[in-house]
Amino acid sequence: MIRHLATELRARRLSPVELAEAALAAIERTRAKLNTFITVDAEGALAAARRAEEALAGRKSRSAAGPLTGIPIAHKDLIATKGLRTTAGSRILGEWIPKRDATVVRALAEAGAVSLGKTNTHEFAFGTTNDNPHYGATGNPWNPSLTTGGSSGGSAAAVAAGILPLATGTDTAGSIRIPSALCGVVGLKPTYGLVPTRGIVPLGKTFDTAGPIAATVEDAALGLEALTGVKPELVRRTSLRGVRIGVPEHFVFEKVDPEVEAGVRAALDVLRKLGADVRPVRIPELEQCFEIGIAIVRPEALAFHSRWFPARAGDYGEDVARSLEAAGKIGGAQYLVALERRKAFSHALRRVLDAVDFLAGPTVPMLAFENRVAMEPVAPGGDLPRYALTRFTYPYNLSRLPAISVPCARSKAGLPIGLQFAAGAYEESALLSVALAYETARGEWPAPPVHA
Repeated sequence: MIRHLATELRARRLSPVELAEAALAAIERTRAKLNTFITVDAEGALAAARRAEEALAGRKSRSAAGPLTGIPIAHKDLIATKGLRTTAGSRILGEWIPKRDATVVRALAEAGAVSLGKTNTHEFAFGTTNDNPHYGATGNPWNPSLTTGGSSGGSAAAVAAGILPLATGTDTAGSIRIPSALCGVVGLKPTYGLVPTRGIVPLGKTFDTAGPIAATVEDAALGLEALTGVKPELVRRTSLRGVRIGVPEHFVFEKVDPEVEAGVRAALDVLRKLGADVRPVRIPELEQCFEIGIAIVRPEALAFHSRWFPARAGDYGEDVARSLEAAGKIGGAQYLVALERRKAFSHALRRVLDAVDFLAGPTVPMLAFENRVAMEPVAPGGDLPRYALTRFTYPYNLSRLPAISVPCARSKAGLPIGLQFAAGAYEESALLSVALAYETARGEWPAPPVHA
């Protein structure tokens, strides 16, 4: 989509201003059902669109035309934007106006993108539902009464609804991939440290990553290029012969919705038909992931929030306050032990990735649900949905490896199901290429019922 829009813009068959105006209108048109944005920057977007118009026309402007010139995008409202309110989905930062842009904001601006504003997020990114007590829940374009997942739910829903082709997200335990899977879009969590997180409100400093949420794999690759300044070597493959894909079936098909399992198994069959060697692998350490991760993330979150918590506990939503309170019960010794266990966990995943090229399975174990049951034991196996959503994504945050979610199927009720691939560190090009091969074989993905 981005490449098509860029071609139309450069050929002058499409105006950046008209494109921005259409996107801004789509935000307002879908606001009641989807609530994808916390802050819309119409004035800034139109000014950027006019600069893009000048760049594309070759007239004197602040910068030459870049790869995303004139393309409408948005930033998760965890990411600092100079002169524009950045709330982190919270009451505490509700009026914060940053004095400088986050590195990723500057990178996309330099690529010529036109930012429309800030997308809705779970409060301080500390949750997986995007049910925000201060700014309202984000609705899923496939069924607005259901969760988008989070914490980058506003970005995923805006892309899924066709408001824009690309948005930024952040991912600490799955926050790019979870909403991408539930909303039916592509979400890429890069290798830890590949995309700078300077200027992003932290959740867990040793986990936090930033990356693109896009309509297609190719668009995600273009987004990664703009974020890093390095063009991924995206190989268009019609055959995956010789590619080894490991599936930890003992883990990824345990406590999973039957429709999710059926959709992902069908996707794995597509990979086999493309010639891939899809084989089961055992990684017993996966069962330890949540226990290790929570003993690290919660203390890291509390270290940041100690400037406000518990003094301003009443200004937090109930779920985030509860998580911060629980963090105070994790001692320093437990944190240090978890760091050592994390090393062993990471080594275990890397050993398996010496034997196979990729790991694959469901992105999340369940379909989109009503937010009111997020803390009830109704997930497969009797887990709480809020935590169950991280079951398959968290391992790649803990090990700092890249992972991508691609839509692969829909349930009987028409809800999206995501297929996740993971690869070795800094293997984004290979990861994107195998995801593209699957996406191409899968065929065109339909638009959701709520679409701009």
